[in-house]
Amino acid sequence: MSPAPPAGVLAPSGPRVLLVDDEPGLRRMLTDRLRAEGYRIDTAENGVSATTLARTGDYDVIVLDLGLPLKDGLDVCRELRR
Repeated sequence: MSPAPPAGVLAPSGPRVLLVDDEPGLRRMLTDRLRAEGYRIDTAENGVSATTLARTGDYDVIVLDLGLPLKDGLDVCRELRR
């Protein structure tokens, strides 16, 4: 999960997004950009974490990388659609 915003920074109140990517730099860049646009972001770095978060969270959208460790993005998508 992504850390809370620093003290004194208001948490976004927009749509909730689950961002799933195994590359830390890309995940960080996309998280920063989406938060700047007002989205609430949670992140996962592999397919297993993504599946767990997606089932327990109420997300408006999931941005899902296809090439993930532990469980690939297509398997995550198929599992969540069931």
